[in-house]
Amino acid sequence: MSRIDAPGSSPLSPEPTLPEPDAPAPELRVGTTASRRTSVSESSVSAPSRNELRPYDGPAVAPSSPRTSTHAEGPAVSARELVAMGGRLRSPSAPVPEDVYASVRSHLTRSLSNPFLTGSDVQATHDALGSVPRDAYRATLERMDRDGLLTTYVSRMDAPSRQAFLEQAASNGVLSRRSGDVAGPLGMPGRPETFVNDPKLPAALRDTVNAHATDTGRAAVVSYDAYLQRYGEAVAQAGSLQALRALGPPQALDLRETSLGLSWSDPQRERFEAEWKAGLGRPQRSLVQAYETVTARAQVLSGERPAGVFVSAEASASHEMLAFKSEAHASARGTTEVQTQAGIATKAGPLGLEVMTGAHGKTEAQLQLDLGIASVSRDSEGKVELSLGAGSHARAHAALNPRTAEFGGGIAFGLSDKSGQSHAGLKLGYGLRGLTPERAAQAVRSDVPGLFSRPKDLDPGVAWDALPAERRALYERQGWTREEWARDARR
Repeated sequence: MSRIDAPGSSPLSPEPTLPEPDAPAPELRVGTTASRRTSVSESSVSAPSRNELRPYDGPAVAPSSPRTSTHAEGPAVSARELVAMGGRLRSPSAPVPEDVYASVRSHLTRSLSNPFLTGSDVQATHDALGSVPRDAYRATLERMDRDGLLTTYVSRMDAPSRQAFLEQAASNGVLSRRSGDVAGPLGMPGRPETFVNDPKLPAALRDTVNAHATDTGRAAVVSYDAYLQRYGEAVAQAGSLQALRALGPPQALDLRETSLGLSWSDPQRERFEAEWKAGLGRPQRSLVQAYETVTARAQVLSGERPAGVFVSAEASASHEMLAFKSEAHASARGTTEVQTQAGIATKAGPLGLEVMTGAHGKTEAQLQLDLGIASVSRDSEGKVELSLGAGSHARAHAALNPRTAEFGGGIAFGLSDKSGQSHAGLKLGYGLRGLTPERAAQAVRSDVPGLFSRPKDLDPGVAWDALPAERRALYERQGWTREEWARDARR
């Protein structure tokens, strides 16, 4: 029977061509159904002289492009391990020492022989982890985290053991640090050093890092409270406005959430920041109180009484025309002033005159009008007092002094002999003291510098003698001297 061949084609043999006896066996690809089938294969490099049936060997690839694997070889990890590693594959580490891990498990697992975990178990675990090689330390912590042992371990730690554990982890390359600031004058604490709370760390280790940041933050708050106390003591010991100005203004503690170094994309950021702020605590003293202490001391050094609440007590005695009086003022800030005076007192009908001289030579005069049940007086310092009788030996009084911005009141007790030549009295009072008119006017003036501010006249280099007399007097009331002005002008 005749055979019809297509033009230009080779005749097809009705039986497949058998491979040569010395030819290599066909390569089988495991995992593909096509490897178990045969098909017609044609070489893309050189066309064969005839069609042949051959085992399927994958798609035809040019010799110049070697076949490569599409998947990198590496150790298989579970989904839980991948989460513990932060979703990133790392190069294989050294295996976890089984003997050390068994010791750790025995100390952190409750049993009949160890029903309660104590500080000795925490210390023994710390010592065991210290014997782990550096290249296996992280893998040991991750395995402890998967088994729940790391959570048990860190939950039994106090602040010193937590610090020791994190130092150990840092020395083994698991943690890195965020440097802090150095302490300032008078022991002003700087920003504390913390560890970086990396999201790739195990969850229990992240909680420990944040707990340590809370510990150091709370210690900084306590140190800041002690600094404010030392600053207040230094202010009280300052003997001049120049010494007060040399202390400088009180410093604020810069302790914010950003010191934790958490990124905005961290899913645990809000929780860590809330726990950190809740654990810091608050200092007993404040920056506002420190400034109030400075202002009060500056007023005392400039010859004024500080503003605030005060109580007073005055004891007086007189015999004929001789009079003696001692008065004490105690402010709410703890400062006490005692003033003793002696002089003469005379009375003509309802009018009385009293002239007293203090220990520093300052003379004060007081004129009094006695109307029986009521009396009114005014002294040379601007104090006006109104008193009303409340019995034969007691009187209630109210006083106002616009010059010193004082207002108050109280009660007075007095005894006199039958002749009226000798008299003894005790006056108790309380009051409020505000800003004097001069101080109030200076407070709203923009050209008056504060205690710690640099005067604008120093910047152009204006000499002390070249200042207007009024402005030079203003600086003198703030404690500036010719020598200090010349020294600061050269800065």
